[in-house]
Amino acid sequence: MADLGFWKIAAADPDRLAVVDAEEKPATFAELCAASNQVAHGLRAQGLTRGDAIAVVLPNETAFLELYLAATQIGLYITPVNFHLTGPEIAYILGDAEVKVFVAGERYGAAAAAAAAEAGLAPEACFGVGKVGGFRAYEELKSGQSADTPEERSAGQTMLYTSGTTGRPKGVRRPLPDADPDTAAALSSMLASLFEVEAGTGVHLAAGPLYHAAPLAFGTGALHMGQGVVLMDKWSPERTLEVIEKYRVTTSHMVPTMFHRLLALPDEVKARYDTSSLRNVIHAAAPCPVDVKRKMIEWWGPVIYEYYAATEGGGTYVTSPEWLDHPGTVGHGVHGLGDRWLRVLQRSGEDGERSPRRPVHRR
Repeated sequence: MADLGFWKIAAADPDRLAVVDAEEKPATFAELCAASNQVAHGLRAQGLTRGDAIAVVLPNETAFLELYLAATQIGLYITPVNFHLTGPEIAYILGDAEVKVFVAGERYGAAAAAAAAEAGLAPEACFGVGKVGGFRAYEELKSGQSADTPEERSAGQTMLYTSGTTGRPKGVRRPLPDADPDTAAALSSMLASLFEVEAGTGVHLAAGPLYHAAPLAFGTGALHMGQGVVLMDKWSPERTLEVIEKYRVTTSHMVPTMFHRLLALPDEVKARYDTSSLRNVIHAAAPCPVDVKRKMIEWWGPVIYEYYAATEGGGTYVTSPEWLDHPGTVGHGVHGLGDRWLRVLQRSGEDGERSPRRPVHRR
């Protein structure tokens, strides 16, 4: 696992492309690492210690990744908040998560300012990317801070809120890993190996909002595998094809609605763009109609991977060839995932027995 983990890669290959934002401004691994280190020092200067929480209401932009990387190397919880929520809804999350620092984007400034006031957050603990009334400029969090690696590093954790329940959203607060950030990053990035994503190569397209669990996990996982990440602020089908061709995108995480809208483009538009760079397009979140998936495989090739029910703690998984053999299947159950996970561990020098795999069909 020595070649995995954002911080190790930044040290070994600092000039490698790390991120391209929605305005197409690039940053290298060294630049993103330096900025996230400044944020980490800035958060500590705010008095945050291991186990404390921060929250962000941001679009897909580089600052989001800076904050994530900062929090997860100094033992903090980071809560990405759905930017469609109202002020009172955001305020509830800020209070429930016991947030110590809040960062919001200008686009959501009104709701963020109302939320901070309702939650009783001090103005000095609130930072705005762009102009947010009553918030300090985000750059103040980094200003004067060292770009060097923080001392006494420890792995942090994402704390997500789920609305798939009755009543108010529930926070999923897992114990912090008892590991250094590099080890935790390497282990988390191994998940992508289950989808046959190769470490050290490729470009990942972050097509969905990072406040969602899967786009954030796969986007940050790509960084930990050494891939560059192209951020889309607002998704559109033709723009997706433009980005795939321009940046030679190899991996992405999508949902069936995106497939439907991509297929709805006129044939002459679809033919205009080269998508041959794609290697791993992973989808989930909703059932994918058989005809839609078949057409996507015919168009992009056998690069479509599906998983199902991962939030429930197990899940299924299926490759394109397996799906073509069993159209409509959502793949192998927990045993299948375990089998692939064991193969990943075996490639890392661990031993284990293989588990049987059985296709699981939708009813």
